Amino acid sequence: MITRRVISTRRWTMALGMLVSALAAGCSKPAPARPAEPASATFKVVAPSRQIMLAVTIPASDAVFNTAAEPPTTDEEWVTVERAALALAESGNLLLIPGRAVDDGEWARFSHLLVDTATRAYEAAQAKDIDGVSDAGNAIYEACEGCHKKYMPQAAAQ
Repeated sequence: MITRRVISTRRWTMALGMLVSALAAGCSKPAPARPAEPASATFKVVAPSRQIMLAVTIPASDAVFNTAAEPPTTDEEWVTVERAALALAESGNLLLIPGRAVDDGEWARFSHLLVDTATRAYEAAQAKDIDGVSDAGNAIYEACEGCHKKYMPQAAAQ
């Protein structure tokens, strides 16, 4: 025979079990959220290509080109050449930014060529290899000249 006390105890046990289950469910880790979509990279073009050339590309290329005429003699001077070569390589990337890039054909090819040749100059400067910097400088000049002939024919003729 089941007494009222047993029924009451069973009800309390059941209620307690349901309460513990509810609390446990509330305290468990939530299901992992779906990863947020990465924000698309957007660029804000502040200066046109000509200003990038005047502010970054030309001063950096001059420093690389002058290395052959005045080879660095100290670690600090080599670091200056490294930094100029890096700035020059990154200026090629700046020329590829939408809103500044002229086209995806030759413009992109010349810009990538600038990145690649300036990277060679950087690596040569890290190795303190004057001939390597000089050779890379010649390749940089060819990349720049080819681009100028295509996109600035009047300037390349001067």
